[in-house]
Amino acid sequence: MGEELRVCQRDGPFRGSQCPVCGARGKVLMHENEVEGVGRILAGMLRHFPENYGIRLNDHGWVKIYTIIPVIRAQKRNFWWLTPFHVEALVMTDPKGRYQINDRGEIRAAYGHTIPINVDDMPTDVPAKLYYQTTDEELEFIRETGISPSDKSWIHLSLTARQAFVSGLFHIDSPAVVDIDAAALEEAGYPVYRATEDVFLVGEIPPRFVGEKITETFELTPEEKEEIAEVRERMERRMNRDSSQ
Repeated sequence: MGEELRVCQRDGPFRGSQCPVCGARGKVLMHENEVEGVGRILAGMLRHFPENYGIRLNDHGWVKIYTIIPVIRAQKRNFWWLTPFHVEALVMTDPKGRYQINDRGEIRAAYGHTIPINVDDMPTDVPAKLYYQTTDEELEFIRETGISPSDKSWIHLSLTARQAFVSGLFHIDSPAVVDIDAAALEEAGYPVYRATEDVFLVGEIPPRFVGEKITETFELTPEEKEEIAEVRERMERRMNRDSSQ
């Protein structure tokens, strides 16, 4: 479930009803539906089809924030009030770290790209083990052939087995999670990049680095269950809409 984006005069932007530092109510910057609306445009613009918005990303996926503001305003007339500060606050408070802002006033998507993006400017400090979500049906296949990007430009790995499992639930009912020997992968010349604290990117995983299936069971929080249900419902509505056109 989404939350309002607010700003505390003392402690800066936050999500929710009160500042997590001082408890102040703060001033509303964006309502839930506005956060979601701008987020969807950013995803399309920075992850999937920048050309549809007349946006040109550099090789590493960066674009000046000030150049995308009039584009977003044009997409949604009721976003006439949007400024770079709103986008910066949205990025700063995003719990999933979907976007990054640099000291040159540029923004990019941290992960989830379906367009070619060079991420060799991301950190390479990664743990020895990472985790990948798949299905039981595909598990034997990737043990033989390895893992390649499918619907995205990079393979996405998770910091923990639980995070990989929860991530998989957004798409399938029963994800299978395997561990990946990230340390050996890097030593063999396959660099792994840290996109966020929890998400890591790699271009290819040969089969010898695919480890064991995780047998641990994971309990979801009520918030996770609600978010997964909402996302899968939106995906189903989108598929039904596309099939009817």
